[in-house]
Amino acid sequence: MHSLRSPSIRSHQSGAVLVISMLLLLVMTVLALSASQSTRMEERMAGNQRDYDLAFQSAEAGLRAGERVVDDPALTSAPYPCSSAPCTVFQLGTTTATYTYQDQAYQARSWWTTNAHDYDTSQKIGGTGLANADPQYYVEQLEEVTDTLTIPPTGPAPSRMFYRITSRAEGGTQTAQVVLQSTFARRFN
Repeated sequence: MHSLRSPSIRSHQSGAVLVISMLLLLVMTVLALSASQSTRMEERMAGNQRDYDLAFQSAEAGLRAGERVVDDPALTSAPYPCSSAPCTVFQLGTTTATYTYQDQAYQARSWWTTNAHDYDTSQKIGGTGLANADPQYYVEQLEEVTDTLTIPPTGPAPSRMFYRITSRAEGGTQTAQVVLQSTFARRFN
């Protein structure tokens, strides 16, 4: 009797499934790596935005602290401006004679420590995370604008004093620095 031999299945396989599987695995690996790099980039961008937001909020808190200095109800007359630090209110051009507004963001912390006031450290911004220093601010007297065109003979005309408040703050790192300015008017007479 003759036995029938079944043809060997091995001899007819060429390994195409293995090659296709390896190619699909390679494609999936490349996609996973690019997705993880994209996620890492988005996480860094979100962290940088948070860092900037902390700096911006801190600088704005410094502006409000500077405004409170000249808006203090206990002040019955305008604070007398001075020309050398430490001053409550600087004369116009004292702090910005050498530096423009844009340059103040790049001044060393020692310059700000000498010329500015620290924001009240008992009130933290967002509860966490400022770099090494609290927000700092300084106030400059811009000018006095009278309300009338003629001076009454009985005394000085009612007027408003204009002040420029400049504030600087860092976020969670020293690389996020924000400098803000506002103009504030107050009537003293």
